[in-house]
Amino acid sequence: SAPAPSLPFPFQSLGRDSELGTPLLSHSKGPTAGCLTESALTIQRISSSPGRTKVVFNLTDCIGCRAYRGPDSADVGAYFTAYFYPFKRRWMSAGVARQRVEQCFRVALVQDPLANLQEAEKWAHAIRDASVLQPGDASVGVAYTEVRRPCRVMILVNPHSGRGQALQLFTGHVQGMLTEASVPYTLVITEHQNHARELVRKADLSQWDALVIMSGDGLLFEVINGLMDREDWQEAIQTPLGILPGGSGNALAASVHHYSQ
Repeated sequence: SAPAPSLPFPFQSLGRDSELGTPLLSHSKGPTAGCLTESALTIQRISSSPGRTKVVFNLTDCIGCRAYRGPDSADVGAYFTAYFYPFKRRWMSAGVARQRVEQCFRVALVQDPLANLQEAEKWAHAIRDASVLQPGDASVGVAYTEVRRPCRVMILVNPHSGRGQALQLFTGHVQGMLTEASVPYTLVITEHQNHARELVRKADLSQWDALVIMSGDGLLFEVINGLMDREDWQEAIQTPLGILPGGSGNALAASVHHYSQ
């Protein structure tokens, strides 16, 4: 992959913390300089005024980045947006949880829209590559399988799980994250008991890099049994599996999360 750009160009920060709705970095007082290293994206306002002018984003928390033209055809600038999910302290709570932060930057080096878009794409590509290379958290008792990016995912959702809210949870929370991470997926909504088991038993698994189950414990067991029912079960069972809690109790997902800490 191409080397990450560093100390490059002045660009305008349009970033906002989507949880709090307040600017992360003021851009009304001048342009901003950016620097991408192996582990972080640093943005700093070019200003002689003292105070907080620099913000650092850990690439371990980055799930994706995209480049694009703005909606105004008269705007020669291009844009790239990076998506982060850092741990933040919950409001009125001692606990922490990952919260979405979206950072958007405008690139306007020259008056050529295509050249600006190419520069924005260079940044987006470098940020994506660097975030993929970040080491994961050490785990105890849980085996993680690293899949290539972008990966092709089959997502199986039981619409009756979680008191009938599993599909709503997917469309309201998960679907947007997959789009931000540029992960192509096929959504399968199960229609009856053992639907997932039958589907996985017959599926051409070479089309998929991972199977993700959004349900309670039952649907995951169906998928595992479907893999074990296959003639090539020894190879099939090596398929990376993911579980998203969409049931009422989610005991298995809770256990996986506990042992991964």
